[in-house]
Amino acid sequence: TLFRSRAPRPRRDSVTIPLPARADTMLRNDSAAQGILGRGEQRTVDTLKAPLARAEAPPVLEIGAPRIYDRAAIFATGALTLSDLLGRVPGLTTLATGWYVAPTAVAFQGDLRGVRIFLDGIELDPMDQREQGRSPVNDLPLHTLEELRIERGADEVRVYARSWRVSSTTPYTRADVLTGDQNTNIFRGYFGRRYSRGGALQVSAEQGSTQPLSRLPSSDTRSFLLRFGMASGAWSADAVAQRTDVNRGVWMGQGGFSETLDSIAPMDTRRTTAYLRLANGDPDAARWAQVIASSHGFSGNPATSSADTLVRRDTTTYENQFLFTGGMRRGPGRVSVTERVRVAAGRTSAVPSVRASLETDPLAVSLFGEGRSPFTPARAEATGRIQLLRHVALVGSAARSRGGVFERVVTPGAPTPVFRANGTFSDLPLGPELFDSTTSTAYRYELAGRTSLRAEAALRVRDLWVGGGLLHRGATTLLPAAGLGSGSGQAEAMRTEGSATATTASLRGRLWRAVNVDAWAVAWGDTAGLYRPRYQTRAELYLQTNLLERFPKGNFGLLTSVAHEYRSNTRFASGDTVRTAIGSRTLDFKLEIRVQSAVVSYQFRNLVQQRYAQVPGFTLPRQTQFYGVRWDFFN
Repeated sequence: TLFRSRAPRPRRDSVTIPLPARADTMLRNDSAAQGILGRGEQRTVDTLKAPLARAEAPPVLEIGAPRIYDRAAIFATGALTLSDLLGRVPGLTTLATGWYVAPTAVAFQGDLRGVRIFLDGIELDPMDQREQGRSPVNDLPLHTLEELRIERGADEVRVYARSWRVSSTTPYTRADVLTGDQNTNIFRGYFGRRYSRGGALQVSAEQGSTQPLSRLPSSDTRSFLLRFGMASGAWSADAVAQRTDVNRGVWMGQGGFSETLDSIAPMDTRRTTAYLRLANGDPDAARWAQVIASSHGFSGNPATSSADTLVRRDTTTYENQFLFTGGMRRGPGRVSVTERVRVAAGRTSAVPSVRASLETDPLAVSLFGEGRSPFTPARAEATGRIQLLRHVALVGSAARSRGGVFERVVTPGAPTPVFRANGTFSDLPLGPELFDSTTSTAYRYELAGRTSLRAEAALRVRDLWVGGGLLHRGATTLLPAAGLGSGSGQAEAMRTEGSATATTASLRGRLWRAVNVDAWAVAWGDTAGLYRPRYQTRAELYLQTNLLERFPKGNFGLLTSVAHEYRSNTRFASGDTVRTAIGSRTLDFKLEIRVQSAVVSYQFRNLVQQRYAQVPGFTLPRQTQFYGVRWDFFN
């Protein structure tokens, strides 16, 4: 048996092993129920200091376990990038040109601006001019995080990330060493410590490289986190700096001479995010307030000369963002207000927002309102969940956004034509030498007001939720998948698209003992949608246990899974034409074994070795094996 005989028998209405899976958590999932603490928790109280501030974490209302990943769960998914992890979420479509370091985009309901990312409350705005406004999903390195929560709204997905913190005066170190196919190597190192007077020092670094094709140069990436802080009682102050450098060689699809292959010019990029924060209280406590001043910089430079007109030499962009936020909690109710001030390219904008929520056992409600920013429309959103007799659950979300003209990237703001919501360009007094609609890019576009809806219902069978629902997205303007191949970022590739509706199905929870499932399917009612396959499914079957009968102290952990993904044809706008990525099926295997505080990890992607592409012209590898060890040390 997987559970000790003296353990309390789990009730049918309890999920003993939560989703998402955690393989290397220091507090064991099934040993925690028996009061057995892991090695990492056996510390004296006087070694713990007042925690540094953390950002507000809004409620995630889902049927079944919410999609909240702690530090251990992030790595247990096997994801190497944020786009890799987001591919597990219903309604999101990952569009990758290859393996690690490859140019990648993520679309929500076909909208490449449908994912927004917040790091400690600071929004990561699109700054790469080559990507032309699509969400900067991979500008956030996973190794710097301690928690990631994914909030699905009706018309957008918001990703809230909390950076890694330490609270113990016992020095903490960690080393990750991973290697695999395509000459892929990743090394990570961590150090964190709190000092007797409340001070904090944290450093983490990641170095990765890959060479998918031996005849082409390798690509590598480096990212760093540095934090200094001080906390005493309810007050805390910290300074954080993150930097990510990417040196990407020429990127091509993998295939023979008979296949149509595309290429992406080599690029060197650097993104830096730094902030100072002063905070009082904790967002999960009665009252809290924070003031943050942040600076963001992005630079991009082609590694070689290129005929690609979308590659601009020495493009550098800066933005300052100031955040004033606070809130309070009374019982199950919470409310918070935020003022976000952006200063960029000589312009200043202020965006207020408010959030209120009520969470009880049968009923939960989350309300969100936000003003207009240079990049996003004003929005009002309401999400509710009700659970009847613990066996029937309903979740609904409705969002209304206002129209207007918005910018695609942080840019100096030179006058350019606007791509209107009717599919035409505005007439501006610019000569052909300044703008040519067939070769240049419009930095501004118009959105019409729209209403979007999401509704799901599920029935609980023992510990398994079986459900289905509907998605409705209002008419919108779609930005192109710029930077994912030659010609794909031209201005005329922007499109207007009417409203669309999809049906969904899901299966989540515990099947039997330590065997769990997380599966979903989305089927759109139309066949002409861009950046969203008409049919898309993902199903992961996994086993997670600590084998307490054999290892009663909880010094062993096992997580193994098989994931199947299917998507039908995906359409891409390119110039005046439409390109298609042919549908595909993939099967992935993952194994994680923990012994004490060391985790051995192995994954095999594309077990069936199918030739497929998520972006036209970029055939993905037939197989990718990747393995290594993650090892935590204390003292």
